[in-house]
Amino acid sequence: MSIAKEKAVLRNFMSKSTTKARATHECILKATIHCYGVYGVENTTLEQVAAEAGMSRTTVYRYAGNRRELLNKVLLRDANQALSELEVITRYYDNLEEVVLESILFLMRRRNNFEMQHILYGDSSGAQQDDGLPLNILTDLVEQSLTHHYANAESKGLVSSKLPLPLLADWLGRITISLISQPSHFTQTEESLRTYLKAVLCPIFHLPSSTPQPRNE
Repeated sequence: MSIAKEKAVLRNFMSKSTTKARATHECILKATIHCYGVYGVENTTLEQVAAEAGMSRTTVYRYAGNRRELLNKVLLRDANQALSELEVITRYYDNLEEVVLESILFLMRRRNNFEMQHILYGDSSGAQQDDGLPLNILTDLVEQSLTHHYANAESKGLVSSKLPLPLLADWLGRITISLISQPSHFTQTEESLRTYLKAVLCPIFHLPSSTPQPRNE
């Protein structure tokens, strides 16, 4: 067999292997979400997931070593899907404040409409589970989603030097987790949530770049 044919065979093999791995990945995640709905997040075992997926326990354990790792994979996929949708929604916004505001509103709408959000947090009355996406992972995703918009605002002098992107991402990660897991009567409707965010969130985008010096009387 020529070198060119060997390379073609290898590429074909790798392509099939990747496709199979993705199919396995998706099957396990779907089985996991189904089991969460039936048994609850805390009570779901990897053995139950394997049975639902029609796979061996070895295959599932190879994919995730424990329940927390499996949950993180489900949540990360959900979060990445949300980020992809957010990129479309915020693509034409050129104001960082609006991007952040609309992003949180989007995530709260998603909370009420997506299966994993219902499983983790129940209805709008409050949190039913305590197993959301870890803060460090959420913060990284938030920073990733805001990088372009932040750089654009910074280049135009529209963001304070006291509000670096890592600080903004950390704060937004914390407030998002709080809003999603413990909604209050201030955030029951999108209109009330928008008013709430404008009161408690938007002021941070108007921080002075330097601390005013006291005047000498």
